[in-house]
Amino acid sequence: MARIPILMPKMSMTMTEGEVSSWLTKVGDEIAVGDVVCEVMTDKVDMEVESTAAGTLVEITVESGMVAVGEPIGYLEGEEDGLGLGDLLAPEPEPEPEPEPAAAAAPLPAADTLAPDHSDDHTEWEAVPSQPGPVAAVPRARGLARERGVDLATVTGSGPEGRVTVADVEQVSRPAAPAAPAAPAPAAAAPATAAKPQKDRSAMIRAAVARKMTESAAVPQFTVWRDVLLDEANAVRRQQGVSWTTSLLQAYAAALREVPDLLNRWDATALDGRGAAVPSGPPAVALAVATEGGLLVPVFLEPDARDPRELDAEVKHVVTAAHSGRLDPAYLGVANGSLSNLGGMGVDRFQALVTPPQASVLALGSIKPRPVAVPGGVGLALTLTAGLTVDHRVGDGAHAAGLLDAFVRRLTQA
Repeated sequence: MARIPILMPKMSMTMTEGEVSSWLTKVGDEIAVGDVVCEVMTDKVDMEVESTAAGTLVEITVESGMVAVGEPIGYLEGEEDGLGLGDLLAPEPEPEPEPEPAAAAAPLPAADTLAPDHSDDHTEWEAVPSQPGPVAAVPRARGLARERGVDLATVTGSGPEGRVTVADVEQVSRPAAPAAPAAPAPAAAAPATAAKPQKDRSAMIRAAVARKMTESAAVPQFTVWRDVLLDEANAVRRQQGVSWTTSLLQAYAAALREVPDLLNRWDATALDGRGAAVPSGPPAVALAVATEGGLLVPVFLEPDARDPRELDAEVKHVVTAAHSGRLDPAYLGVANGSLSNLGGMGVDRFQALVTPPQASVLALGSIKPRPVAVPGGVGLALTLTAGLTVDHRVGDGAHAAGLLDAFVRRLTQA
């Protein structure tokens, strides 16, 4: 029997440490593949850590507290599978090569506030391993599958890279009769358990924002403004049946694609240390979400290439997950642009700050009827004020003007 470490997982590309908030198992417990062993909290997300191996929990090295990524927090005794537990962003194991050509190395996975849409839907995502092994699914989807007798291996995941969601399980099963309510926890214990993580995570998020904004202060940046008429966009949005969040997110991503210079990022190590703007891939837009615990910024890959209705449903699910503090690490990648909207909070116009290594951030104010010039006088039109802030090392005023123009054209396309 091998001694298998349970490692502090890396839940985002920028994560360096996390906090063990609670253990859901104890020494001596038999652990099956997929069982949740503990909860970990970072400045971005609360995450249930699932076992990727079976065995007996023989040691808990960190009951609670901060631990660096990759350090052990406990140990299982079981059959060694060649991988430690918990690194959510680690490359998946390569399959055994065929005798003929050697197998190629497996590639690594690709890697301020919009008012949330009101929705009762709750979905979280989890990466799905390739060959062989357990089908990874969000804990809520895994529990629902067990409750309804669904084999996760028969479910086609609709999440990024095939991950199984709650909606996927619901599609292949009829809702079961509600289970008998679980025995309530002691009245005195519940508030204490809920309050501490919220307070701690809020402080961690504030510290993370402080670090990023300190980096931002070193970036030479400027802001350009434009008033945007939205009557045509509103008609299209209503026809599609989607939220303003989705329409604006898609328009910004499409505009970034038209001005590829603003998809670059500044790399101070390029050109032998002289620095240069280097490509960062297709649009990956961070959507700022204000939660009770602080600001979270889930990242959406190429949202302009998505079906509007599908993207709208995904945005609602992700915003709901962000508010619950259980945002899936799949949405914590590195962005190359940010979308921030304080319009839902009554703000008409504001300036957002660039978050390195992103080259731009689009700040949107309130959407409401305002007086505008019309032939022969003054009329009313649905408008908003957009402020685009750009890293001046990567782009100039002409780039910013071009992006805003592309943003407007996308919104006025029927």
